[in-house]
Amino acid sequence: MGRRYDTALLDALRQGAQETVKDGVSILVKPIPEGGADGDMDPRLAKSMRFLPLLSRFMPKPKANATVAEQIAMPRKMFGEYKGDYVVTEGVDTRHVTVESTDGHQVPVRIYKRTNAGQELPMLVYYHGGGFFGGGVDIVEQMCKVLVRELDCVVLNVDYRLCPEAHYPQPLDDCWAAARWAFGHAEELGAARKKLAVSGDSAGGNLAAAVTLRDREEGTGMVGMQALLYPAVNVAGAHTEFYHGVDPAKYHKSKRHGKLVDAMYRMMGAMAGGGSGNMLEDVYLQGHEKPEHIYASPILDNFRDLPPTLLAFGEHDFLAFEDFAYARHAVKAGVKLKTIVYRGLGHGFADQIGVMPQGEDLMGEIAAMMGEVL
Repeated sequence: MGRRYDTALLDALRQGAQETVKDGVSILVKPIPEGGADGDMDPRLAKSMRFLPLLSRFMPKPKANATVAEQIAMPRKMFGEYKGDYVVTEGVDTRHVTVESTDGHQVPVRIYKRTNAGQELPMLVYYHGGGFFGGGVDIVEQMCKVLVRELDCVVLNVDYRLCPEAHYPQPLDDCWAAARWAFGHAEELGAARKKLAVSGDSAGGNLAAAVTLRDREEGTGMVGMQALLYPAVNVAGAHTEFYHGVDPAKYHKSKRHGKLVDAMYRMMGAMAGGGSGNMLEDVYLQGHEKPEHIYASPILDNFRDLPPTLLAFGEHDFLAFEDFAYARHAVKAGVKLKTIVYRGLGHGFADQIGVMPQGEDLMGEIAAMMGEVL
């Protein structure tokens, strides 16, 4: 079908963007393309959420002693359904390879390039979201292809192992192995023999940030940019100088859509352990690492020597508080940072290519930064 919106909405996002500064962080604020009152929800999101306040009253409450498998059953199904459309259907070729992880597991990886690609191209390795237990490479494939359309580059889409069938550090090891392989095979892939970008959304953003930190800690010198899309950066739920927990009352919300925003927060916050991070800890770490480790909670790092970073999230995202705190820590440490906040959006919009114009817009922002810093 292609786009379900007019390209004029993409123009509105670019032309209506405004720079502002909050608590020392320079923020590019992207508007609701059609306009609206302050605190309104994007009309596409509002339409999909319109029955949520009513339905939430009748949804069964989680079992007090529910197993991890029981907790993730419903969201895993939700996260496994592609909610976007197919904007890029030609002009991008896909190659399938497997990469050996630390323990010998063969990690499936998809590689995307333009059909008539150039040489010495910038390269990005992408990690899908889904709470460490859901999502998949199919869900983010259009994101990757739009990025290739926007910039002549090489993009790798990593099918890392999901939890709780796997556990830390296996998903991170898979993501790390894919980045190492891409860096070592740059010439074969038609990429420039220089640093690459890593990126991911939600849990994938956590993994991308962890790969960046591991690159610094191990001195491999691979990562020249990270693009973190509403990343989960605080699995520990720990308070920091700039993070003091989640306060839903502080969301910027209009009277018109306030109940929708509150219902959306309750739904998404419950999936992540009510904002405490406990569910992600149980699903991902499973006791194999402390949640305070910087690879699990990148916000607890000292942010030294991090590469240029793009950080993007919606103003109503249940992770907005920790993401903005991450931005403040990065600025304090002198990281080259571009922070983008999308008005009227919550969590998980970027993979809805063709449905949410902000997803396509965000791929353009990543492409522009790759062209600038890589």
